[in-house]
Amino acid sequence: MTTLSLAALLNQATGSGAVVHMHTAIAEQTSGDKQIRKLVSEHKLQPTRQTLRQLRRMVLANRNDTAWQDLTADADFYSLGGCRDRWFRPQDTAQLKELMAMASNEVEWKLVKARDVDGHSLATGPVQKQIQAEALGSEVQSLMGQNLSVYFLKRR
Repeated sequence: MTTLSLAALLNQATGSGAVVHMHTAIAEQTSGDKQIRKLVSEHKLQPTRQTLRQLRRMVLANRNDTAWQDLTADADFYSLGGCRDRWFRPQDTAQLKELMAMASNEVEWKLVKARDVDGHSLATGPVQKQIQAEALGSEVQSLMGQNLSVYFLKRR
């Protein structure tokens, strides 16, 4: 099986002037999601409708337990596709890191906007410096998981 590099695909698919919008949040990381993924792994569960419904029923039967509250608060929990993605196809953080590393190249990409989870605009200079530091291996104040929206313009 061939591994798809989103960064390579994005680089090839975009031309000069293209704007790319990325979220730095890492979803599906609630304690409930982790417990479900552990069950899936231990019992070698398959992502069938029946399995997904049984897992959701188990969570809903214990919804007052703090382990499940963040999970039941997420709208994705209430769709089979959302649960399938959360528990059987978790996000690949390496792909997000690779995308951010690609966008850190200021010759090719320009950070044009950065917003926090509340929609407030952030100064692009400090955000760009942090992206570049992460691309060089520093994870001090990592943007990964901070739930920012960043917009990059392809220069050439």
